[in-house]
Amino acid sequence: MTQLLNFHPGTSFDSEEQESLCELATLLGERSNSESQALLESLRENIERVSGLAIALAAFPPIFGEQELGARSRGRDSLVDLLTRADDTSVELYLPTRAIVGRSLVMAELNTWRLASYLLLELFPEKHPLSEKIEYWMYSCIYTRLAEDVLQSIAMDTDMERRIRVAAVDYLSKFWESRHLYGARHFFPLLAATWGARRRIRVSVGTLLGVSEIMRLLQSGCDPEFVDYFSRPHLDDDEHEAFQEFLIGVSTEQIQSIAQLMEDTDSSSLSSEEAGVTDQLGAESSQAHECVRFYQFFRSRYLQAAARKLKNLPGPKKTAEEYVMTYFLDRKATA
Repeated sequence: MTQLLNFHPGTSFDSEEQESLCELATLLGERSNSESQALLESLRENIERVSGLAIALAAFPPIFGEQELGARSRGRDSLVDLLTRADDTSVELYLPTRAIVGRSLVMAELNTWRLASYLLLELFPEKHPLSEKIEYWMYSCIYTRLAEDVLQSIAMDTDMERRIRVAAVDYLSKFWESRHLYGARHFFPLLAATWGARRRIRVSVGTLLGVSEIMRLLQSGCDPEFVDYFSRPHLDDDEHEAFQEFLIGVSTEQIQSIAQLMEDTDSSSLSSEEAGVTDQLGAESSQAHECVRFYQFFRSRYLQAAARKLKNLPGPKKTAEEYVMTYFLDRKATA
């Protein structure tokens, strides 16, 4: 059969991703009707546009290595210093251009996989075996973007030891330098496995202890090291509350309100309906695609933590992922 898709030599899709896209193209090509051919052409055009972004990314200078401009020099240390001046309102103004273009490339790849899922659904309203591969690549993009957000937050944290911020910038540089080859599933399988497990479970408010959620997390493939971190005997309150937010999917403030309701009603356990809590990752919670909801699941917790830190309010100042990543980077920095 004639090759239905052509990939540019500089494409950001690796051989396994290309195989999945070619499999979808074959399914479209097998349908002789004009509608399927139009869908195939839309896939071709999208892949070509993503290739254009990958080529643009390669045109920018590498992150690693000192770059001199007159009396100024840029390198890892200067980037660490720059990011400590940044916050969520201004960080993109401090990032290397290669990082900005690379982010756009990840989002373009994500949209390609979202397109692929829609095209497959047009062909097979009932689930097709290929949908699992497409879903895997889709979430690989989401996890890469999330891991970058976590690292970036640590790199900007002026309260963090410099050696940990340097370690965060080192990993950020690896993302920016070779994101067309590597993503979170390569650099941070701990987080990728944990996020994958979290999105596969559905929570109930219960006793607010999260014991059943922990067991289901582990059964769904969560990295045990993530759970072990939050099972330490001397866990501080902020870490415990951040883990609760991750497990139950609502803010610390909401959890405290639910705890008060349980006390007022003399209840040892509540259903989600009784507590007025909707699972943020449940299909009924929004019309948005599940991968969008999962990104929102992290970002909402991140922004709430940042607001507490800014206003010096009680509650966790970081997400559960940031606490674990800081611990991971600390070990790497002292190894």
